[in-house]
Amino acid sequence: METGQWSRNTGPEELLESVYPGPLVFTGSSEEDVALAKQFWVSATMHPHPESRLVSNSIHQRLPVARATGPTVAERSFNTEDYKTEQLLEKSRKAQEAEEKARYLQKAKKREEILDLLRKQREERIEKELVSLLHKPKVKVPQTKKVLTNSERKDLEEVRALGQLN
Repeated sequence: METGQWSRNTGPEELLESVYPGPLVFTGSSEEDVALAKQFWVSATMHPHPESRLVSNSIHQRLPVARATGPTVAERSFNTEDYKTEQLLEKSRKAQEAEEKARYLQKAKKREEILDLLRKQREERIEKELVSLLHKPKVKVPQTKKVLTNSERKDLEEVRALGQLN
């Protein structure tokens, strides 16, 4: 079976041929096999991306090109006073950054010194505690006598009496 370019048939074949225009040749096959083969090829055909379907004359759909925000070198008039001013500003900014960096480094160094001192003091305190622990007298905890109730006294007397009998 052959189909031509965009032939207009009525029925379900019209959809298949409109999606996949072009000659399809199936010789010696049943019509059922031909219909299944056409359906397979239509489903296996990859359609182009929507971006590639843009109409070429509608260029306004594309994103605008980014332009430079500041004036270009040609637009800027070169002035030596402005250049010197910019250099002075740049120098002062770098000097200020260097001062800030020096302050931060000094603070960090001071912090490290304080932490080292605290570590040293802690180690000394632990050593002193260990030395004093050896010479520390052991504290005896006085045992309090338990007050027995009447029933407990009777039970205790009965236990002693039984012990004496044996």
